[in-house]
Amino acid sequence: MPNSEQSEGRDNGARPPSLAARGERRRIERRLQEAGILCLPEVSLQYQTLAKRSVLRGVESGGAVKEIGRYVTFCDERGERLAWLQPIDSVGVNGRHAVVIALGLVTVEVFRVRNTYDVLIAKYDVSQPAEGQRGRIEARVLFRGRQGHLPLDLTGEEKGMAGQIVPEFFNKAGERVEIPPEFVGALKGAVRGAACVGCTHQHYLTAPKAGAAAKKADAVTLVANGEPAP
Repeated sequence: MPNSEQSEGRDNGARPPSLAARGERRRIERRLQEAGILCLPEVSLQYQTLAKRSVLRGVESGGAVKEIGRYVTFCDERGERLAWLQPIDSVGVNGRHAVVIALGLVTVEVFRVRNTYDVLIAKYDVSQPAEGQRGRIEARVLFRGRQGHLPLDLTGEEKGMAGQIVPEFFNKAGERVEIPPEFVGALKGAVRGAACVGCTHQHYLTAPKAGAAAKKADAVTLVANGEPAP
């Protein structure tokens, strides 16, 4: 799938955490492209010229059609909601919904095929170098769930349950794999996004408080590869 965002791998030479292996990932991306779903799980490194520091940038994005969905949202290391920098209104659906900027981010990504779900929760931090130099992204996987099951049709008659439940995951021995409790709330939002047909809005990032938004608008200048943020 075409992606104009700068990925972690291009910032520090390391391969970023991925929901699926390379071959499977390409099949997933082709199917999502056919369905008109744009999900951008990559976290990029940006530089604030006024604050003279590196920060992380993520884009809450995704959506669903009846059979398939993919969604990514963001939270802090405690699973708490983050305020978006700006919402994004698009002509189409199932695309970009909001931009978030932070020194540290946790990504919560969901891929759904009917009632089967894959989940990736990963933590990203910035390693700050000497003043005036670009930092590096450090990432680690907090939870990976493969082929979890959720028996409800969240795109149909039972869509009222979306945002209230999460899939169950088991290991190969049939033992339940527990989702880190602090991230269950964010995962509920991402599951809801992955079942939101024709999605046009964010499901977990929240609007900033009025005072904080005004201060951010006055103080923050972002430089991303020489181009303004969308």
